Amino acid sequence: MIVIHIFGRSNTGKTTLVECLCRQLAAKGRVETIKHSGHHPLALEEGKDTTLHFRAGASGTCAIDEEKSILILADQRLTNALDAASDRGAEYCIVEGFKNIPLPGIALGDLEGNYILMRNPTPEEVLLNLSLFPTWYTPKAVLDRLLHDTGPGTYGSLLILHGVTNKALQDVAEVAGRAPGITGSDGRLLNIGFKEAFGEEIGCLALVGKSMRAVTTTLNQCVELLSDAEDDRSY
Repeated sequence: MIVIHIFGRSNTGKTTLVECLCRQLAAKGRVETIKHSGHHPLALEEGKDTTLHFRAGASGTCAIDEEKSILILADQRLTNALDAASDRGAEYCIVEGFKNIPLPGIALGDLEGNYILMRNPTPEEVLLNLSLFPTWYTPKAVLDRLLHDTGPGTYGSLLILHGVTNKALQDVAEVAGRAPGITGSDGRLLNIGFKEAFGEEIGCLALVGKSMRAVTTTLNQCVELLSDAEDDRSY
């Protein structure tokens, strides 16, 4: 999921740019947005059942009609919102606001900062430079993409690992991809926070195959390969 962070002071055109990008990116894939409302707290409609549920102590409440659903959560963490968007299969997530979070992106107006990738661009310039922006994937999103690409009738599983290098994951995934019965593999480090601009990471190794036996057997072999690589690094 490509994360396009747009930040700046009030009346610099943030929402206008978000709207334009939403319309154009929706033609390419699934788009979600996250809006920071820190200076204007979100009002809950009085007397509505969802408001009553939330105020009664529900950590989350969801209302669903024939057209849409609305979710209210007792959670203010941007990382969790990004995780949820990735889990739902978003290919692009536009984040408006959050100018004090170390998330690289687009600065509108004269706002200064250390994480500015573009300043006052046109929508067309943004679309031509999507490769500049950081990506955010959850383990579920990595596995779901493999399952989607390989089609129906496949099985999948994944490993979550700490203290592993990106190269080790990629090397093991390449070996796993050649194993009997395996139809897809992906090994990478995933961001789990904003420490020093996406500095916290976990390892993810996802496999899909023609049978669950093929997947589990190959995952076990991958664990052995990663353990051997870790032993080699210890000397």
